Amino acid sequence: MNLSDLTWADGKENMGGLKVIGYYALISDIANFPELPLNPATAVEEVTLESVTGFTFNTGKNFLKLYSTQETGAVISEPQGEVDGQSFVHKANIFYPGSEVEAMAFMKAVNNANMVFVFEEASGGARRVVGSAAFPAKCKPSHTTGAKTADRKGMSMDIQSYGTTPAPFYTGAISLTPAV
Repeated sequence: MNLSDLTWADGKENMGGLKVIGYYALISDIANFPELPLNPATAVEEVTLESVTGFTFNTGKNFLKLYSTQETGAVISEPQGEVDGQSFVHKANIFYPGSEVEAMAFMKAVNNANMVFVFEEASGGARRVVGSAAFPAKCKPSHTTGAKTADRKGMSMDIQSYGTTPAPFYTGAISLTPAV
């Protein structure tokens, strides 16, 4: 284990939430999935996916952007399991506004898909990954038209995966251009 001091700098920024643009891909579109190092030498390596090759995609595939309404997105890491057998559940919750046909098609497509999501924290810009080759993320989208004219209308997404660490960090490239 690579443990270190946990100190806090006075006045350090610590704004919660996620930036409004995240990224997603189907696991089947990914040719190479970054992994945690087998023998991490530092605390950073314990929870950061290798980024030398990063995510590489099958021909014609890439990450897609996913907008979420400001102050509706969160990534949550919680322990799960019995004593001496614990792991982590990674959760993300976001909200996409509106009832456009593209959003409804997204709901249909991701309902039983194996996926990976990358979200960027609002403060500091750390990227967090939900989903892996071994434990793909599952997305449970739900939509409401709202009942009143002032109600929120759109799609809520509950996203979940599992791992041996909290939702890992990723410092590599986010490819938005189809692989050749």
